[in-house]
Amino acid sequence: MKITKVKNQLLTPFLLFKNTWKSFVFLLGGIVLTIVITFYTKNTVNVIANQDFEFICNTLKTKLDARLNAHAQLLQSGAALFAATDTVTCKGWRKFIEYEKINKNLPGIQGVGYSLIIHKNQLKKHIESFRKTGFPDYIVKPDGDREIYTSIIYLEPFTGRNLRAFGYDMFSEPIRRKAMETSRDSDNAILSDKVILVQETNDDLQSGALMYVPVYRNGMQTNTVEERRAAIKGWVYSPYRMNDMMSGILGNWDLPNKNRIRLKIYDNETISNDALLYDSQGKDKISNNNKSNLHLKLPIEFNGKKWILQFTAHNENLSIFRGKILIVLISGLSISILIFALSIVLYNKQFRAKQILLLNAQLEKLNSDKDRFISILAHDLKSPFSALLGFADLLTTNIHTYTIDEIKARVNIINDSANRIYNLLEDILIWVSSQSGKLPYNPQKLNFSTICIEVIESLKLIANNKNIKINPDFSDNVYVYADKNMLNTILRNLVSNAIKYTNNGGQVDIYVEQNNTNITITVSDNGVGIQPETITTLFKFSQIQATEGTAREKGTGLGLMICKEFVEINGGKIGVTSKIGKGSNFKFTLPVTGTV
Repeated sequence: MKITKVKNQLLTPFLLFKNTWKSFVFLLGGIVLTIVITFYTKNTVNVIANQDFEFICNTLKTKLDARLNAHAQLLQSGAALFAATDTVTCKGWRKFIEYEKINKNLPGIQGVGYSLIIHKNQLKKHIESFRKTGFPDYIVKPDGDREIYTSIIYLEPFTGRNLRAFGYDMFSEPIRRKAMETSRDSDNAILSDKVILVQETNDDLQSGALMYVPVYRNGMQTNTVEERRAAIKGWVYSPYRMNDMMSGILGNWDLPNKNRIRLKIYDNETISNDALLYDSQGKDKISNNNKSNLHLKLPIEFNGKKWILQFTAHNENLSIFRGKILIVLISGLSISILIFALSIVLYNKQFRAKQILLLNAQLEKLNSDKDRFISILAHDLKSPFSALLGFADLLTTNIHTYTIDEIKARVNIINDSANRIYNLLEDILIWVSSQSGKLPYNPQKLNFSTICIEVIESLKLIANNKNIKINPDFSDNVYVYADKNMLNTILRNLVSNAIKYTNNGGQVDIYVEQNNTNITITVSDNGVGIQPETITTLFKFSQIQATEGTAREKGTGLGLMICKEFVEINGGKIGVTSKIGKGSNFKFTLPVTGTV
């Protein structure tokens, strides 16, 4: 063949494709691998997002719970003050609150006060007496004829909105009264249901709540509910404007951007506008939308009072992480295209070299050396993916310095690695599809004998290569209710494994036991057996390991995991018994009727 003819052949499209088809395999394998890694990365990012979201939400819940307990401790300290002395004056109350430094230690609190119980026959005397302490305009409000009155006589800080609450009878309002009575009867700090505080005006109207701690008369027993009702003197309490309190608790956690976490607090266990106590983005029209895709509801309970914390957020918060997903996708596709382009160049160089070598007597010797070299490399190759990337990197870096022989050897190693990667990807894709529920599942009544014989026929060649006899021991009228493709895959994997780990001249038996509801299929061999410590990990994905067969057959190690998954999808179970040097028995059950 003349050199000019060889050159013309190099330009033929058919010859070009014939010598570059492996490059398209590289490209397809790279794209598939990139897609798998990208989806894995995406799922990982979503898991991290949910974990971070839940961590923040639980942290905020812990802060709120700690603050409520801190408020209760403050009120209990106030009640202790009344228990320590028979007379607590307005001045003494003010000094107590100043000492507690509530604005520093409990930012966002509206105030701390004391409400006194006044019986109907003592009301007039009480008002006259209290006016003499420096409050000539003091009254108990609202007006009305009641058997029992209460009056807020101390409230610090006694400025601004709190002046509106001075003299207010909280016992006259049902919601407040319920909380006060519960506190009195239980001798506990109790939160009220949602209210509008008397401190509110038309300016910055907020939802509110109150916490009460009972104060009993000194020297009286409080062991029973009746004794507590008889001994009640008043309540130390604290009013909360919810927006102010939550701002004091949470600080700057809620950054001013449209993608931040949104917190709503609902009274009791009702999710409704009427029960809404707090909305962290109630005034933010930009963030106030329904496009949130992270949600979490956490209950919080304080001495029998329940609130629901509803958290929502947007995955746009994770734009940095999503950028990493895009980087993975672009990088994977770029590497695949780069390997594709390099392999085309290399295969064309290989083709040119072969055509040139046809002109001399050295072709046979070169091909023999190449095959021997590739055989050695293939035998020692442990990590096909590492080899593929490693040798591709070497070719990229040193392509202009390598000889033709060196280039041909490395390209063939990459091809072998790619084929092994492709087989691994095929098993992985089956596994991923089954785990994600996207694998088609079409159960039907099947003749087991027909399916089994088809599998045996497909494996007869590799069995004959090892002189292994496959013995099916079952009747022709055995039926099973299962997905045909899955049953075929289960049998193919178990029988091929039995062949793989059985020595030359061995035997593989397949037999069936049947009852009214299930059949038990056993694939038995007289091969090398399985180590006892390995049996417990055979079907665990986290401990998967590929092993060589008796004839050094290669495998991905995923076959048994796929068998277990498919058997369970079809409503069965799989197990194994084995003795070293005696062989193994793999048994799995399947239903005989459509009850899966």
